[in-house]
Amino acid sequence: MGVIKLYFLWKRTPHGNIKISCGGLSCFVERILSEKSQCRGLSFVAGETPSMTVVLTSDGIDNHGIEEKITAIAAPLGFKVHVVWADRGLPGSELCETFSSFAHNPWAWMFLSATVSLALITGPKGLFWTFFWGTAAWFVSKFLIAFIARKKARSFMSAVRR
Repeated sequence: MGVIKLYFLWKRTPHGNIKISCGGLSCFVERILSEKSQCRGLSFVAGETPSMTVVLTSDGIDNHGIEEKITAIAAPLGFKVHVVWADRGLPGSELCETFSSFAHNPWAWMFLSATVSLALITGPKGLFWTFFWGTAAWFVSKFLIAFIARKKARSFMSAVRR
């Protein structure tokens, strides 16, 4: 399977179109960044003044000057640069993202409400035994599925060898 290369239209000239490689632009931006920052995404809009949007992440270090450096290098090429920071490395950001994904997940709310209602109806003892037998059933089913898959693989391999 080949690698798909993405090219952005930069300019239309009387002699044809000038296109820019997405990978090339990403590598260009990566060289400017410090070792704790990364280029996570890049988009490009052609026009009279082409616009490049760069999504960057960092490990919570001081990012002062990176935007200006990218803008200063891209300006002679005629690019207007927009930098978006997605700081996943800041302390507490992973916890906020986890809570956010939980709050937007209907399965999580279903599980939480079912657990609370079970605890209220059956009490702590009923809640414990429900989770105990549910966990036991999960492990037994995993074992049986793995056992059946292994048995099918063995029978398939013996059929192939014949």
